Amino acid sequence: MFTPRSYGKAELALLYQPSNTPNSAVKTLVRWINRCPMLVDELKSMNYNPRRHTFLKPEVEAIVRHLGTP
Repeated sequence: MFTPRSYGKAELALLYQPSNTPNSAVKTLVRWINRCPMLVDELKSMNYNPRRHTFLKPEVEAIVRHLGTP
């Protein structure tokens, strides 16, 4: 069962793609995020910082709303 909370980017990415390497999983997750304009807009409204190595709980909730549960 998935629990929304703050996650490291690699940690969350690996939940979506457990067979990938952490680096590859993060790159893929970022690509999925960037391909969803509504998600990008929502993250921007939350002052999401793409250089941060973590997703905050509200950001994780937005990601799950748009990409589905990992």
